[in-house]
Amino acid sequence: MKAIAIDDYGEAGNLSMRDLPDPQPRDEEILVRVRAAGVNPLDWKIRQGLLRFFLRLRFPYVLGSDLAGEVVSSGMLATKFKAGDLVFGFSDPRRGGGYAELAVVKQATAASKPESLDYAEAASLPVAGCAALQALRDLGDVSRGARVLIHGGAGGVGHFAVQIAKALGAVTTATCGPSNVEFVRSLGTDAVIDYHQRDFFADEETYDVVFDAVGKSSFSACRKILAPGGIYITTLPSPEFFLSSAIQKFAKIFGRAKQARLLMVRPNSDDLAYLGQLADEGKLKPVVSVRLPFEHAAEAHRVSQAGHVRGKIVLEIFDHAQPRPPA
Repeated sequence: MKAIAIDDYGEAGNLSMRDLPDPQPRDEEILVRVRAAGVNPLDWKIRQGLLRFFLRLRFPYVLGSDLAGEVVSSGMLATKFKAGDLVFGFSDPRRGGGYAELAVVKQATAASKPESLDYAEAASLPVAGCAALQALRDLGDVSRGARVLIHGGAGGVGHFAVQIAKALGAVTTATCGPSNVEFVRSLGTDAVIDYHQRDFFADEETYDVVFDAVGKSSFSACRKILAPGGIYITTLPSPEFFLSSAIQKFAKIFGRAKQARLLMVRPNSDDLAYLGQLADEGKLKPVVSVRLPFEHAAEAHRVSQAGHVRGKIVLEIFDHAQPRPPA
């Protein structure tokens, strides 16, 4: 099979296409012919070696966690899917494999592809979609009527979070830069804050949940805009976060303390199926603003690293020996 791999940590130029042996599914895995692979900041952080102390790679390493495609075969204990089924899912970063014509995923981290989405849209969902869902539903306990602020509502995680918050019944406010105000408003948020024009940290408005989808704020900065018992959720840990977490455990003894929580996304088939259901019901629409051919993975990484991407970046992967598949 053809795959995009690296032989060592380094810059985007280290990504190269080469022929590698076809992967084989283990007992509880499925082999997928990949039609699209999502590009996440996680990918280039792995490529740069920023996670080398947490994630040991075996080179050559094929990048990519998000994917969508067709089941080719299954391991002995993987009975949930059969050959020909259309799926989307999450490839374990410890093994990698999304940027390839063939990839293996655990059946526990895959689900049937939503009928309303094409391959690229489905491939954009697993990591960012699960992150938004788990932050709001699980860490924030968001329910109907909750007041939610999403910082970074135009990005990969943020644009999903806006839509999921509305699906959960929240009253939603989202921040973004001036060029994305109309885009974020089109996602259904109740209010938009252009952070170039307004310092929302100094607002009198308070929120039950503040979800920092871009890791650009802090618990201390958001404390004033949290309602009593409010929850701040971040995707990026910091020394300040851990100090605040320790203090809040003590403060909870004396009443409804404001809380800081760290998101560690855990893609699973149930959450993927729920996201797919929201998509088919018209409540969740992935926005793929950058679609690039498989061989342009280095360009995709550079675009992602530059930041300010609206929605998601996806690589489209087609077997040159076969006709282009329908969406």
